[in-house]
Amino acid sequence: MRYSFSDWDGVAPKLHYIGWDNYVKAVQDSDLWSALWHTFKYAIALTIVVNALSLALALLLDAYLPGRHAFRTIFFLPSVISIVLSGFIWGYNYSQGFPNLLGHLGIDVTSPLGNPDQALYGLIAVAVWQGVGSPMIIYIAGLQGIPGELAESAKIDGAGVWKSFRHITFPLLAPSVTINMLLVLTGALKVFDLVYVTTKGGPAFSTEVMSTYIYRTSFDNYKAGYGMALSMIFFVVLVLVTIAQIGLFRRREVDL
Repeated sequence: MRYSFSDWDGVAPKLHYIGWDNYVKAVQDSDLWSALWHTFKYAIALTIVVNALSLALALLLDAYLPGRHAFRTIFFLPSVISIVLSGFIWGYNYSQGFPNLLGHLGIDVTSPLGNPDQALYGLIAVAVWQGVGSPMIIYIAGLQGIPGELAESAKIDGAGVWKSFRHITFPLLAPSVTINMLLVLTGALKVFDLVYVTTKGGPAFSTEVMSTYIYRTSFDNYKAGYGMALSMIFFVVLVLVTIAQIGLFRRREVDL
């Protein structure tokens, strides 16, 4: 933490303390606010999409469907691939794979990672592809822990599929929802590898998130002291978000 109160360049053996200057600079840094906005935009979108999709898959694959175990494996497999490898795979898919494939059908497409308006959404799509597997397994485990007698009783009472899900299944899945929302959101807020190996924060700063901004500031621009200050600020933000999220969902569990 003491490095954040210096103008250390990451190389010099001695520190020159500058007080709170780095923190004052951070508040006035428009690039910081832009990176923070991209980080939360990415994290919130990813959290919503991953949880909605993984819950839908869990409900589908928990049913007695032919080949459901094989499908569980297929949907889980991307989660065991390293993020760096996923970045390289999808970087190729976006730049050559999809354009070449669709080109044979007469459809002209370009990589979203090269478009400032689409790049962040392209990264979210990759993260969704890789991130659905683990939450899906947690939801399936939660579904299998719900007594079958409750669903049977609801059916006898005339409750439809939606009412049974809304009043029985979803409330009993509340702990699983809390775990998945917390894991996905905190993981998404700390995203670095995927952005770094695909766009490095570009194009035109459109995918710069907090982790890549801190890295670039500390090591590419040799402003390690300022980078440390940014790290401390981001750490506080993560702690506050985590506390707020746990409190919110724990209260929601009680209400359900």
